[in-house]
Amino acid sequence: MSAVPAPARFTAGGPEDPQSGMAQCVTCNRSDLHYLNGQHVWISGNGESHTGHELELLPERTSQQTGGSEETSLDDLVRLHGKVEADCTEDGWVFLANGERFGSFSLKEMNGTQFDVDLAFRLEVEPKEILAARLRNYRKEITAEELSGILTSTVKRDEPTKKIVFLNMVLAQTNEDQFNVGFEAESSTGKSYIPLEIAEYFPDDEKRTYAGASPTSFYHEVGRWRPLSEIAQEVELKGVFDKEELADEKRKVILVNLERKLLVFMDQPHWMLMEKLRPLLSHDKKILRYAITDRTGKGGLRSKTVIILGYSSVFFCTAKPTQDDQEKTRLTLLSPEASQEKIREALWLQAHKIGDRRAFREWIETHPLRRWLKERVHIIRASGIKEIIIPAPEKVLERFLEKRPRLAPRAQRDFPRLMSFIKGFALLNCFTRTLAEDHAILADDQDVEEGFRLYEQVASPNELGLSPETYRIYEEIIRPLSQSSNGENIGVPRTEIIKRYLQTYGRPMPWERLTKQILPALESAGLVHQEKNPDDKRETLAYCTDVARISGDSNNTGNNSAVTRPEISKRCIAEERDRVLGKLRAIGGRFSWDDAALRASEVTGDRLGAEDYLERFQAEGLLAQGPDGYWRLTK
Repeated sequence: MSAVPAPARFTAGGPEDPQSGMAQCVTCNRSDLHYLNGQHVWISGNGESHTGHELELLPERTSQQTGGSEETSLDDLVRLHGKVEADCTEDGWVFLANGERFGSFSLKEMNGTQFDVDLAFRLEVEPKEILAARLRNYRKEITAEELSGILTSTVKRDEPTKKIVFLNMVLAQTNEDQFNVGFEAESSTGKSYIPLEIAEYFPDDEKRTYAGASPTSFYHEVGRWRPLSEIAQEVELKGVFDKEELADEKRKVILVNLERKLLVFMDQPHWMLMEKLRPLLSHDKKILRYAITDRTGKGGLRSKTVIILGYSSVFFCTAKPTQDDQEKTRLTLLSPEASQEKIREALWLQAHKIGDRRAFREWIETHPLRRWLKERVHIIRASGIKEIIIPAPEKVLERFLEKRPRLAPRAQRDFPRLMSFIKGFALLNCFTRTLAEDHAILADDQDVEEGFRLYEQVASPNELGLSPETYRIYEEIIRPLSQSSNGENIGVPRTEIIKRYLQTYGRPMPWERLTKQILPALESAGLVHQEKNPDDKRETLAYCTDVARISGDSNNTGNNSAVTRPEISKRCIAEERDRVLGKLRAIGGRFSWDDAALRASEVTGDRLGAEDYLERFQAEGLLAQGPDGYWRLTK
């Protein structure tokens, strides 16, 4: 009797990968792996990819055991509508079958080698249907609020900020829909923390983090010396190099491949690198050629040629705002929230992280919804979607122009940013979007709505070239101080700004930060100008200038004057008032003042108009503050 051959072992994704059938993972000790042809990946019953793991091919099964086919694609499994539905919750996975609820099951339980088999026996279905139910759940429609709820596990508050960062990272896989994010804020607010934390949901080979880099060091650290003729076989370089250069087989260049990468520049001391990367950030050309010089060992200079291949999703973090419009217009400027509620929640998270680091890491690694989102990102990446088409772009533009009767040149960069937000939401839900052509999907009306809602939350400061933090200081500190009791515009001493800041936020503002960063940024935006006090030349006063907002309220008719409190109050019409109340009721229960203002601003278009409603509701007894410091609707 001939001996039975031993099961073949191979590395998933390696050259000996059979790319078909069923297998067990020797690395993870799981026996429920199935090869997905459409995604070219081995996946287990808990939905995890096993690329790079050592697998052992299982004997072929009969058609009855495999559902009639030895090889099943991802789409085939998803279309396998059986008796089972699955849902991932914060407590674990729940399975529904025959009107009964099974679970919730933790990831530890589901990682058991016989979990799918045992559960299938209890549900009286095939194990394949358990996997199919999970795959359908990974591909379900997800709202912006649901996304935010998952990200909140480690990024507290910062509602618009974390969504924008996540969408930009999702868009890294597209051909050229990535955009650039700049974090500007005071120290210790979490400028670097947010992009680094959200990057944890994405593959490690996409991420590149730099704690500080000059242009020359960046080229050398990231780039690789390669023969120019070899690169020309992979990338079209006509127009970048001439025929003689391309024919020179001895010529070598530094190739910096940034295509589809997540670049996070932490705590940058200056903007020099961003200045050098301007053509890349603005997507002028996908292949850029630079000439740099280096010192030789003998004290001389030698030239080098650098090729940068893009595009990337870029995140630039700094405490120093730039005054150059060329950087402002190329970045979506964000600032981490610094409210008391956010700080308290962040401290709670820190207490658990520092108190028991091992338990915290285990909580992070086994958090069901975090693992769910990571796997969803993996499937989105595996989908190969490179293009997102917006079917009626003229309608999006028309809506964009409704609140912007007068346009600044930078609108040519602000509008594409809105389009990227829309495309980001479409890619996040690519499984439920119409496939237009190979590697392309169509965005729908829901994507447009979500994109506008997100964009309007950061539009006012960004269209003025300001970080949200700087704009908030102007709206909440400087503008109120500049309005006298009779409505006149008066000069504000800089010492008064610092006093009011301390009273409002409970922390001091450094003098240098106000005089060298905040006020110059506001002057650059045209919101203030500074003059010597005519009665005391030793004192400088800040005056709010009469400049209409670029975006914000719906009645910005361009009279070249700032929108004042009386003008905003005129907008308190019944329809808009009801919409604001609806936003507050949708929160449910208690909420902070910042949360209420954020939701109300989705209707008014700016925080000042939103707070005008909140103050009116408070005066009318509709809004009350409880002893815990939170606010509630009384009716």
